Formats: sequence, C-alpha cells, structure tokens
Amino acid sequence: MREGLDLPEFGHLPFDEFVIKNWDPASLLSQTEQKRLLVKKWIALGKYGRNTYALATFEEPMPENIPPTIPQNLLSEDDRAIASMLTSTLWIRTWFGSTTPDTDPTSEQTQEADTAYSRLRKAVLQQGHENYHVPCISPEFVFEDRRELSPETHEGRSPDITRGVATGRPASVPGYLVAAMMHCPELFWGVSEDEWRRFNAEEQQAEELEESDRSQAALVLVADRKACEEGWVLGLAVNHRGQILPFRVRERAKAAAQLAFDWQEGQPLAEIANDEAEDIEYYLGQRGDGWD
Repeated sequence: MREGLDLPEFGHLPFDEFVIKNWDPASLLSQTEQKRLLVKKWIALGKYGRNTYALATFEEPMPENIPPTIPQNLLSEDDRAIASMLTSTLWIRTWFGSTTPDTDPTSEQTQEADTAYSRLRKAVLQQGHENYHVPCISPEFVFEDRRELSPETHEGRSPDITRGVATGRPASVPGYLVAAMMHCPELFWGVSEDEWRRFNAEEQQAEELEESDRSQAALVLVADRKACEEGWVLGLAVNHRGQILPFRVRERAKAAAQLAFDWQEGQPLAEIANDEAEDIEYYLGQRGDGWD
C-alpha cells in the first residue's frame, strides 16, 4: 500500500453502505460472484443513485452492530486505501493469449502474449525506461491479473472481446471494467464533496444528469490483442454509469500515455472528435505500425 494514504474502516465508504443495504446472506452465489453482481449494480446506479449512499456515509454514523452476515473483506486494504486517490484513469490488460483463465501459463501462446504485453507495458507505462512509471497513470490503477481479467473470468464468452480485440461497443459496460472496479468502486467521484451532490431541485438534477450521461467521467486504456501485438492502445471514454461513449481512439504505444496526461489536465477524448456522438474508433496519426 502506498505510504500516506488513509485506510478507511468498513462503513466509511459509500460502497460499504451499499453492501450493508444490499448483501444477500441467503444467496447461492459465491462471495466473489455476489460482489461482482453488486459492483455492476453500483456502477449502473449512476452518480445520483450512488450519491444517496455517499450522503448517508458523510452525514450519518454507521451502525455500530453490523450484522455478522455482511462481509467486511470485499475490499482489500489496498483497495480501501485508493478510495481517496484523485484519479479517474485505468489501465486494463485484456489479452492473455487465451480466453480461458486456467490456461497453462507456460504454454507457447501464453508466453507469446506475455512477451507482447511486456513490450507494450514498457513502451506506455515506463516510456521505454527501466525503474520508471508515468505519473499520469497511477500504479494502483493498473489492472493486469489474468485470473480476474481473462474474458471468460468476468463474463463468460464476452461480447466485449472478439478474438482478443476489445470491441468498444457504445453504451455497453465492459466486463473488464467491472472486474477492475471490483477493486475501486469509488472511482466515480468516490468520497469527494462536489457541488452537484447537494442539488435538490429535480429539474436541476435532471439537467445535470443528462449532461453527465454524455460526458466522460473516466478514461480506460485497454491493452487488448491489437495493442499488445500491433502497438495500438485503445482509449475509451466512459460516463458516470460506466458506459462507453461513442467516440473511441487508438493511439500508438509511445504516445498513449499522453491521453492520460491530457485527461488529467481536463481534456476529454471528445475534444479530439469532429462529432463526439459519432460511433467510431479513430486512429490518431497515420494508420500503420503502432510501435512507430
């Protein structure tokens, strides 16, 4: 865990409140499966749906006697610590050489995928250097665990991935994003005290919500097969419900971190687009070798 980060106790995060209110002790699902289901519902609530739980956490003390049937270990200490980090950029690996999570890690296909990913990772996250990590993509928000992110792990044969390539379907919430947010459910505004949280008038909320539905709330950089093998990293803008916005980009490996830097500086992907509502995967620069 990074030094200097607070470690909120269970009950002090909005997602904790949601778990307390929605956990089903009688469910036949495993703890991990039920957690995944709750995270999907949590994301789908959108900013005002989640805000109900945030305000309850901010303003009311949590119950002293939490039922023993409510698991308090759904988030690790590292997961809880990053809840207060001001970041909304994720790096997610989705290509592992196979869609089967229990594939032999020593197989030739897996090793080739690992080698390709290592090259991409060094080009993007380390900018080609040793012992360096780009400051605009926090290490805590780099997700690359095969057991969690192999397509069959998070959604069966997922429509989010076709032959290893992320499809980026507009308005979809990809399974790999849900898998990542099982570690950071507070990604969208989390424990912040922003002005919109106190909007009371329904008309004011509705107007702000309509704008939020088409606005970028986070940037997801996807290390899929095309990225790993060809160097073209997929950049996705997602809204407050985790839905992919129509305009997506592919950027060369050596320049992909710039997308994260620009987003950190307040520039959404939509500013690159001629028409932000156009359903397109746009290649920045000339098509060709993504390693150039």
